[in-house]
Parts: sequence; C-alpha cells; structure tokens
Amino acid sequence: MKTVCAAIALCALGSPGATLAQDGDLAVRNQWFTGSLEASSPALSTAGTLAIEPYLIYKIDTGAYDDRGHRQSGGDGVQQLQSVTVVKYALTDRVSFQALPTVVRVTDGHDARGLGIADLPIELEYRLKDENGRSGSPSITASAGLVLPIGRYDHLTTVLDGLGTGALLAKQGIVVESLFDTTGGHPVRLRLFASMTEALASAGVRDLSVYGTTDGFVGHAMPGVSAQVGVAAGYALDQRWVVALDLVRSDAGGSRLTGVDAGGTVRRTTGRRASRTTLAPALEYNWSARAGLIAGVEVTVAGRNTPSYAAPQIAFAVAF
Repeated sequence: MKTVCAAIALCALGSPGATLAQDGDLAVRNQWFTGSLEASSPALSTAGTLAIEPYLIYKIDTGAYDDRGHRQSGGDGVQQLQSVTVVKYALTDRVSFQALPTVVRVTDGHDARGLGIADLPIELEYRLKDENGRSGSPSITASAGLVLPIGRYDHLTTVLDGLGTGALLAKQGIVVESLFDTTGGHPVRLRLFASMTEALASAGVRDLSVYGTTDGFVGHAMPGVSAQVGVAAGYALDQRWVVALDLVRSDAGGSRLTGVDAGGTVRRTTGRRASRTTLAPALEYNWSARAGLIAGVEVTVAGRNTPSYAAPQIAFAVAF
C-alpha cells in the first residue's frame, strides 16, 4: 500500500499540472515588490527586521467637490510638501510595530504659511495568517493603535498652520495580501485593506482652529468617525520592474463642535460628512528583495464636501 501511495505521489509531482504549479510558486517567491503607494503592508515575517520607507509628497489642490458630488475646478492655491516616513519593526515573526512620523510644509502658492509636525499614527500589527510562498495563498494582518495628537490644531495664526485634530484617536485595520502567477511568468500581488479611526475624547478648542472657529472662541470639538477601504495591485514586468495601481475610498463623519464665540454666542454645530475616491498609478524599480524605489501620483476622481487634488510622490523602501 505504501508503494502504491509513493508511486501516485511521484506521478503527481511529475505531472504537467504539478510542474506548472511549482514553477508558479517559484516565480512568486523570486519576485521583488516595493509598492503600492497607498496600501498598508502586512506585518513583517522575521523577528528583528527593520523596514523604513520615506515618502516625499507634493500635494496640489485642483478644486473641490460640493455636497452633491459635483467638482468645482480651480483650487485655492494651497500646496503641501509632505515628508512621510513609514517605520516598521518586527517584534516577533508575527507582531510588528509601526509609526508614521510626518512633517508638512504648507504654502498658498506664494509664501510659506505653515511648517510643522502632523499627528502621529502608531500601531501594533499581528499576522493572523502567514503567506507561505504558494501562488494564491494569502496573508492576513490585523492592526490596532492610536493617532497621537501632536500636530497644531487651534490658537493658530492662519488655518494653514493646522496639521492635527487635537484629539486622541483609536485606529483599527486589516490587510489581506495574495500573490498570483500569470501566463508568461509575471507575478501579480493583490492587497485588500481597510481601516477605521474614531476619537477617544474631545479636544479643547480656543481661537482660530481647524474646526472653523475664529479668535475668541472657547469650547470643545469631537472629530467624526472616519473609514478607508481600498484595493491595490502590482503587476511584474520582470523581477525588478513593477506597475502598481491603488483604488481607495475614504469617508469621514462630521466633527461636532460646542462652545462660545467672541461675541458670547453659544455654538453647537456638526460638520458635513465627507468622502473621497482616489486613484494612484505608480512604477517601481527593485534592486533586491529588500530595497526598491516607487514613484507615481495620487489623484481624486470623486468626492463630496472635500478638496480635489493631485499628489505626485516618490518613496524609497529598504529593510534591514
């Protein structure tokens, strides 16, 4: 009986289908990826690994979407130069710590108006299911963390100085990643990702702020719940060159504001819900499995109560 089983196993391994599957798995394991631009990445799989990916982003307002989703062309001239660095460290083979420190320079098209540090997201990621190198086999990573309110948000000189919310936020997310081989040996990597952010407490607000208040106002604001869902794909032209594309939908609930303005009038308002859909095509070049460069542009294609923009960006990723 053991001889028969062994013979069947050898026949299976020697069959064309098994050979194709093995070739596909080998192509997937040998492929190098860096991107995409917008998708979250899974937890690192080897304890002690440090991954750093600094982004340089130039964001240009191109108009705005009204409450009915109609886009009004012609932005207000506001431009942002952002330095965003993804820092990730593998505490174990399944658990990683991630932080995204961000520095922003804001201008109105003529003079610099704001320079500062934005709110800081930090989180722990846990790989629930590990990718095992087989074509189509997924990895699943869940994450939980905080957004620390370190960016300026009230008592501003100009609203362009506002880079935060003032409130401590809780964030949860999930990333599902799978790699597939295709005809001709061009592996494809797909990522599905989603996250939700909600305030744990309200923020004290004074004077001019990101919540639309003016000098003399005193009160509190509670940011609305926000959510994001997206899909990302990377198609390998060869081992080093990859074409990537993200499609992302973001939604944010209106902030609740209560307080008294300079004239003594009590204000209780709730902001409008906002949504945005973006596309981000990109091209990446990988020197190895641990180092690569990606460049592309993120553009809004739909929205409600939100600015439209174009954001060319470039990032270098390296793992140690």
